[in-house]
Amino acid sequence: MSRKYVVSNLVLSVFSHSTEDLSKVKHAVLNVLPTQLREKALIEEQVVQGHYGNPITLITARLRDKGDSEYALKHILCSLNSTDRSVFVATLHRRVGSKNSLIYLRLSKQDAFLGNIMLMDGDDVIRVSATVVGVKSLRDLSDYVIKVFEECGLST
Repeated sequence: MSRKYVVSNLVLSVFSHSTEDLSKVKHAVLNVLPTQLREKALIEEQVVQGHYGNPITLITARLRDKGDSEYALKHILCSLNSTDRSVFVATLHRRVGSKNSLIYLRLSKQDAFLGNIMLMDGDDVIRVSATVVGVKSLRDLSDYVIKVFEECGLST
């Protein structure tokens, strides 16, 4: 019997340092979302203080509608190149929350600005988190991810 999984929300967050153009960083965040969902994202900005007292703006974009969240996560996963898909599946165990229903991705901020979705480890990234309701184990999440790749005509 096939389980039904639902993405209940999706959150993108990124730091914009004072040396960066805030509008370009926002543009990078929105580029991660499908075009038709960019206006639906709830965008919040919060200015925080860096380690050396420098101002840093935390930009958060949220999708709360289940259908929109699912569509956006599938868009992100289907936009990954074959190398990133393989890396993502191989490292999935490091990209989940404690209950296995929360999935994390780190995307290149620079590539997102240029319209490309690429995984990147490091600090200067767009962080994506999504809650996949119905997932009970890492195996369930892995099955969900592989199914998404298959639905978009891709393999890992």
